[in-house]
Amino acid sequence: MQSRTFLRIEGDLVSLVSEVIDREVALPDLLAELTTTQVQLSPRLPTGCRFWVRTGTTDRQVFVAEQAPMRRTIEYHASRRHDSEPTSYRIALPYVVFVVSTYGEQIEGLSTYFRTAPLRSLDDQLCSSTLPNTNDDGIVCLGSVRVGGATVGERVDALIGAFWASRFNQDLRRHPLPFSGGFRSWASRSRRDPLAALSLTYDPYWRTLRQVVAQMAGVAPTDLPAVVPIPEEETEIDVRTPEPPSIEGGDADALAS
Repeated sequence: MQSRTFLRIEGDLVSLVSEVIDREVALPDLLAELTTTQVQLSPRLPTGCRFWVRTGTTDRQVFVAEQAPMRRTIEYHASRRHDSEPTSYRIALPYVVFVVSTYGEQIEGLSTYFRTAPLRSLDDQLCSSTLPNTNDDGIVCLGSVRVGGATVGERVDALIGAFWASRFNQDLRRHPLPFSGGFRSWASRSRRDPLAALSLTYDPYWRTLRQVVAQMAGVAPTDLPAVVPIPEEETEIDVRTPEPPSIEGGDADALAS
């Protein structure tokens, strides 16, 4: 820390000024200094993160990540027989919202919901997900999933990736589809219209995003500020994941309504 005193003349007014200098850098090094400081202050957030809540008293964090409408290939094991094989379905999805809670460096829980429009506010309404291994409250059955990463943001990305790559089954009775025919019908609709999932009517979830985030963060909904995310460009995405080996036949989805 340095200090210096100098005279400042403004018109016919002369001032004796004393100032304290906390730090000095050369002008060419200013950009590097600013970048370094920004990296240190800003954590690596998960991909598609729209909201981030951190409670200083409990070291608990909640991340809200949103994925745009897209088609994905999932594996679904409709039969409970251990010797049966899963069936691969390529389905169109609406906006998928993931809410992940962490404590310290550990992931506590994962919930997922549907929407037919992008998030605009913490007070937005959520819809029940119709994906397997997800109960009526949106809580995902993680089983024995273990993920790694250098930061919490990387581990959240890995967790969401593991969710999509999992072999879905009937461990949890998923929320019913808004049409009959199960996953076969879903895949057929998706082939005809990649954005078919946006025109469907899903059952509304009984809590708003604010209430879900507050519950996972361990705070009251009124403790969360009235913030809105930065709007993102809406584009159609077709995720080309490696296709599993083709399986002839396969049971129809017995859980579809």
